[in-house]
Amino acid sequence: MAGVALMAAISLSLAACGPRTQRGVTTQSADGTLADTRDTAVGVTGSGSFTATVPNRAQQDVLDQLGMLGGKPLETLTPAEARRQPTPTDAVKALLEKSGQSTAPEAVASVINRTIPGPGGDIPVRVYTPAGAGPFPLVVYFQGGGFVIGSLDVYDASARALTNASRAIVVSVAYRKAPEHKFPAAHDDTYAAYAWVVANGRDLNGDVSRVALAGESAGGNLAMSTAIAARDRSLQMPVAVLAVYPIAGTNTNTESYNAHAAAKPLSRPLMRWSSIIT
Repeated sequence: MAGVALMAAISLSLAACGPRTQRGVTTQSADGTLADTRDTAVGVTGSGSFTATVPNRAQQDVLDQLGMLGGKPLETLTPAEARRQPTPTDAVKALLEKSGQSTAPEAVASVINRTIPGPGGDIPVRVYTPAGAGPFPLVVYFQGGGFVIGSLDVYDASARALTNASRAIVVSVAYRKAPEHKFPAAHDDTYAAYAWVVANGRDLNGDVSRVALAGESAGGNLAMSTAIAARDRSLQMPVAVLAVYPIAGTNTNTESYNAHAAAKPLSRPLMRWSSIIT
């Protein structure tokens, strides 16, 4: 259990290894001050905040292990090849196995795979429910992967951790990926998923007056864009948006990109590869 919690925490904090101006320093939205969070993964949920301590050494160990798994730089591959490469999740599992720790997924009350209607056909989703009586708050969660890679399985640990930490139902959405489905297919799917949860969340034992959006990397972009679309289309607004190291701009020549162009796993060549494909 502790090992999988570490896996989720590392997943939520790998941004420290990507391009940024001040590594390990984040802005606290409550008062606008800067705080050093280089050793923690911090999340804010409908029921409060939570902090998971993750030493930078653990993050580096994951990156080192990922390199030992023999993967190739994603930006040198086709999308189909990139989707078959080892992931940080694989690296965490390998480290846990080496140390004799369990790789079993963090337990939640229930996990259900299903589909919901979308603009391009049915959208696969995975619904995680916490222990308790409910009705629970709802979180519509979007995985990362540069709009090209990523899956429900790769981001399973993050969704499970978020379910238990927030005591909310998490609906993880497998939106359409590029290049098979060009922009705005992913954005159309995530908006449709959010609208579906708002309309049907009661059937999941959810409280539709408390629906939030969350996502990592490309998923952070999708969480923010979905909130904007909800505003523009007069749909119920989310009570919160959790965007973890979101893709929030297209300029790859910023001071941060120039200083950390070769950072792993989110290098400038990889980000440009993703933007070309999408």
